[in-house]
Amino acid sequence: MILALALVLAQVDAGAAADELVAPPVTSDAPVADVDAGTPAPVVLEDVPPPPMMTAAEAPAPAAGFVKGELSVYLGSDRLSVKRNRVGVSIGGDYFLNVLYTLVEPQVDLRFFDSKLGIGIGVPLRIEIFSFQNLFRRAGTIRKEDYDTFHDFGRILKYVNYGKKEDNFYVNIGQRYATSIGHGTIMRRYAPNIDVDYPRVSAEVDYYNDYAGFEAFTNDVLEWSVISAIAFVKPFSFFKPQNLLLKTLSVGVTGALDRNAPSSIIYDPNTGARSVTSDNRIAANTAPLGLVGVDAEVKVLKTENVDIKPYVDYSMIVGGGGGFTAGALGRFNFGRDPVNAFRVVVEARYLDSRYQPSYFDTFYEIDRYQARINGTNRFGIYNYLTKRESIVQQGLGTRGGLYAELSWGIPNVIGLTVAFEAVTNSDLKNFVAHFELPWLNFLQIFGSFYKRGFKNVEEFAKADENSVLFAGLRLRTLPFLFINGRVYKTFRVNNDAQRYDNQFGFSIDVELGFEFGRSRAEAEELQKNEPPPPVEPTPATEGPPPTPAAEPGTEPAAQQPVEPISPDNQPQPAPGQPSPSPSN
Repeated sequence: MILALALVLAQVDAGAAADELVAPPVTSDAPVADVDAGTPAPVVLEDVPPPPMMTAAEAPAPAAGFVKGELSVYLGSDRLSVKRNRVGVSIGGDYFLNVLYTLVEPQVDLRFFDSKLGIGIGVPLRIEIFSFQNLFRRAGTIRKEDYDTFHDFGRILKYVNYGKKEDNFYVNIGQRYATSIGHGTIMRRYAPNIDVDYPRVSAEVDYYNDYAGFEAFTNDVLEWSVISAIAFVKPFSFFKPQNLLLKTLSVGVTGALDRNAPSSIIYDPNTGARSVTSDNRIAANTAPLGLVGVDAEVKVLKTENVDIKPYVDYSMIVGGGGGFTAGALGRFNFGRDPVNAFRVVVEARYLDSRYQPSYFDTFYEIDRYQARINGTNRFGIYNYLTKRESIVQQGLGTRGGLYAELSWGIPNVIGLTVAFEAVTNSDLKNFVAHFELPWLNFLQIFGSFYKRGFKNVEEFAKADENSVLFAGLRLRTLPFLFINGRVYKTFRVNNDAQRYDNQFGFSIDVELGFEFGRSRAEAEELQKNEPPPPVEPTPATEGPPPTPAAEPGTEPAAQQPVEPISPDNQPQPAPGQPSPSPSN
């Protein structure tokens, strides 16, 4: 019943939007159509003065406005999301862990409120076909690991989102996207679902206005194991300053908490082996771990095409060390239709030994258990240090750091992002690259590549455990027939080795279904092309013009009554013209 109601709402919303498209807006130089016979001619007020001319500075700004926010929508996502309403079922192949499955998934995606609100649900079922270990002995069985705990049922909710990051109001609930809080010095592109066997439904809510704002996040609405938030205020905005620096100065406080951060891995004293818990986690001793920070930012330049904002941050691990960051965010818009948008982030850092910037990053869900290897125990089994042990207890050395990020995009058409990170006391570097093409109605493509801890080009090219890859494709061949492809290289718990292993997998399916309504990009384009609202008449222009004042010393002329026309006072025809016919 709820699903049926949602479908009706989506159709009504799409239909109402379609009614608005009866006629396109008419440009000012378009020819005026002839008045049809029987249609009253428009009244022309000859004596009303024309409206005052506006200068370019006084003219209304374009509806599209300045492009800001993330230019790569799918950066941090593990798969594509459709752009319009969709109802369908996909059937295809899914391969990972040396097992080939048939993947069947009914899916529903709905858009409301000019596509600002999106909801997606699906029920993926993996049915085993062939295994290199068991051959065909388990053919036809559903993979139980996908739904063997209550937490696994979170994979049914794909996403609920409203708005975009850096909008005044933004909500994101689901499994699709990575999250950054504030400037990213504590949490940057944290990916809750990097473990393919442990789906998490995360939630983020952002809000801000001219005076203050906040961002709040949890990695799992069922567990709330990782929580982060920032609150900020613009102290001078309450006095309505005109100076740009005073108007945009913002001061904030950030906090983050892992309620069950692993402090050490549990090893069997008799065998030296690790173990896996009932919910498919590596067994570990845990304790809360928190980070806090303060920051300030101000815009030093803001024009129609340029927005530059330097910032400073200081954050620290509770019980550990801290780090100072000085950075700048630059946003640049070139052109009008389309707008080429650039986003540049540059940071310089000074870091204590027992601190790491962006502590909650893309790899955090893996590093919290096995950040690095610390030799072997007496049984010849690797000793893994948790992230907490590696940083807070052993330390990384006092060091300087650099972070740089460059993004280019044409909104709703194409996006490209690259990022680089390095420190002064090590040759190890981190790199991120992303590309997406969401523009074409028949084809969508995206790909994200994460590489950490590499020293040179040779190590960079290796597809090792320091690499994560997500890529997806969606091709429409017929109005009701789609082909979806997905490739990923990520992590899952290896129960036999009791550790996280980096796994390669892919899936391809054929989807039968329908897309209807319009995407957010189409809704924004329609809003941008809407004609400006009509000019409301003012008291000075309403009614007939005022009667001129009488000359000094003269009496105002009395208004003469209008004598009705009769046969005796009808106007006489000019010489040579026929007399008017008498009325019937």
